[in-house]
Amino acid sequence: MKNLDEIASIIEKELNEKDDLREKTLKKCRDIIRESRRGIKKIHTGNIKGAKKHLKEAENMLSEIKEALQNHPDILTAGYMESAMQEVAEAEIFLAIVEDTDFPYPEDINVSYTSYLLGLADAVGELRRRGVYLLKDGNVEEVEKILDMMEEICDKVLEFDYPSGLLPLKRKQDIIKKVVEKMRGEVALFRKSKELESKIEAIIKKLRERKEEKEAMDIDSLL
Repeated sequence: MKNLDEIASIIEKELNEKDDLREKTLKKCRDIIRESRRGIKKIHTGNIKGAKKHLKEAENMLSEIKEALQNHPDILTAGYMESAMQEVAEAEIFLAIVEDTDFPYPEDINVSYTSYLLGLADAVGELRRRGVYLLKDGNVEEVEKILDMMEEICDKVLEFDYPSGLLPLKRKQDIIKKVVEKMRGEVALFRKSKELESKIEAIIKKLRERKEEKEAMDIDSLL
């Protein structure tokens, strides 16, 4: 037992280093999530250049973390790392949709396959948010294109049927089905309201024309 203290010291040193690395990783993950969300916000406001700047910063930080964690696979696959990669994936996918370009591959943006799928599911929510903005402007044709994309992504995500221990996607699948259905209902309601508005305008126009005709006839009778 002469070397017990030596072994304990080696283990303690290793664990202290791992704990420090874990704390640094947690902070970096929060920064990555923050930059990704800022990027998404700028996409919604139409500032694509600004969005790309935030996403580039997020991806650079992600690359730095993954390089530092090469010898620590347990931290690399931790939940907070997956959450950070999921935010990056969501933002990059949403940007690709808005710019009408091909989706990035998971390897292109340095994220895991699992986080990519989760980010893909979350992108449906951002599409709905974009669709709501466009509905307020009365751009129903563009909203219907967005709805088509939402349905396509939803259908693809629903194809993945794996145990939650392998792919924690079930809850998001349930959510995006409801989001798509809600968006579909909002578009249908908007179309009906527009049709009703058009009919009311047509009736008002006809009544106005009849009134003008009557007034013209009354004037003629006085002459």
